[in-house]
Amino acid sequence: MTRLPSPEQWALVKMNEMETAEMIERYIDYIKVNEKTGDFRSVHLPTQFVRHYMNRDDGALPTVVAIATLPIVLADGELLAPDGLDRSRGIIFEIPKEVRAIIPGPKDCTKAAVRQAMKFLCEEWLCDVATDYTGKCTLIAAALTIIERSLLDERPAFFVTAGRRGGGKTTLLYMLIMAVTGIKPAASAWSNNEEERRKALLSYFLYGVAYILWDNIARGSQISCPHIERSCTAKFYIDRKLGVSEAVATAASTIHFFTGNNIGARGELASRSLQIRLTVDRPDPENRDFKHPDPIRWTEDNRAEILQALYTILLGNPQLKTAHNAPGKTRFKMWWRVVGSAVEHAAKLTGEEIDFQKLFLKQEEEEDEDSVSLVDALKVLAQTWPKGFHATDVAQFINTSFPTNLDALTLREFLYPGEPAGKVAAPRSVGKRLAAHVDEPVKRGDRTLVLRKIEETTDRKNEGSFEISHPH
Repeated sequence: MTRLPSPEQWALVKMNEMETAEMIERYIDYIKVNEKTGDFRSVHLPTQFVRHYMNRDDGALPTVVAIATLPIVLADGELLAPDGLDRSRGIIFEIPKEVRAIIPGPKDCTKAAVRQAMKFLCEEWLCDVATDYTGKCTLIAAALTIIERSLLDERPAFFVTAGRRGGGKTTLLYMLIMAVTGIKPAASAWSNNEEERRKALLSYFLYGVAYILWDNIARGSQISCPHIERSCTAKFYIDRKLGVSEAVATAASTIHFFTGNNIGARGELASRSLQIRLTVDRPDPENRDFKHPDPIRWTEDNRAEILQALYTILLGNPQLKTAHNAPGKTRFKMWWRVVGSAVEHAAKLTGEEIDFQKLFLKQEEEEDEDSVSLVDALKVLAQTWPKGFHATDVAQFINTSFPTNLDALTLREFLYPGEPAGKVAAPRSVGKRLAAHVDEPVKRGDRTLVLRKIEETTDRKNEGSFEISHPH
């Protein structure tokens, strides 16, 4: 058992004019000379020069985008752990000497060592977590994602959910974040106001935080946010600074975690996230038997062993020895190369199998209610009009068969969600709403369905003519 000292809490903070002037004057002494006597005295740097220094954009000053308190494993297997600023990447490394001492060397990360590391993480660290092996692998991948976040141009979000309270969702994320950062995490409140979320995101990114823990989201919520979705697939996040007409660019390497009962991702976020589901089989899951009665304290006490195991899995990954242009699985190519493939390799060495490409597809198929609704609608359209159809056909079918026909009900709910049941479906309206989903493939099981628009040469071309194709 090795308890590492709590690391300092670092954050990126923009200096004001007085702080900048003081910093400059630590290195440059500005003097005023008495022309008569030749004597001189130190003076402050004039404000206009300080302001110019703060706003210079000639590249002479380094740009800092992140602070790393742990080494980063690069895509070729090299361990990046300088002392101080890495100018080429804009990362300041503040790694405690105690952490440097426990990081294994690449030669020590043999198959046997990787196997043992994976068993330790699953059977010791995560032994009390009420999830299956896939869930534990996803949790390990989440921990590695925090470590590697500054290297990744794109990165997934992670959902931790359960059927009821007391299953250990928040405790689990506290364990995960404590293991990687060494600091007890702070939770963030989820706002249903998109503008409030946008302002909060920019603030978090500007501080360079390692993670955002969106905690205790309302039961059953399906999360979709264009700003979070954008941040998951971008290296930098650009937005307007609050209160001024100024656009600010900042690194978007922060990892998003969501926790709540029966929550999930919807829309674009569904294809950019992974889920860990905790299963409970009693009404008071917090009172079940635990191997580690205080798992957060156990994590804190054994953080050195946990970090050592995580780096063993990262550095023992054979994918790092392949060519840089080797094909990558999942939409997050670099993430899969350094994180996803490492966990898949470690699982295989323990006799298990995990495939993150399949997990992303499963997440999108099962959790994205928008895609599920589209699949159901396309199935009805393909069965009802196998040779193609016009918007008029769909409108007439909805108006005459609803509400007794289940297929008509499916189409109405898809095309007019939340609208009054008595609303008449107009052909032009139906055509416009169908057109919004043209060339949007969706998959259910082994079947792929795509809505295609047909070029119509008759007088019905303004209505919209469609067909359902099966490319695979």
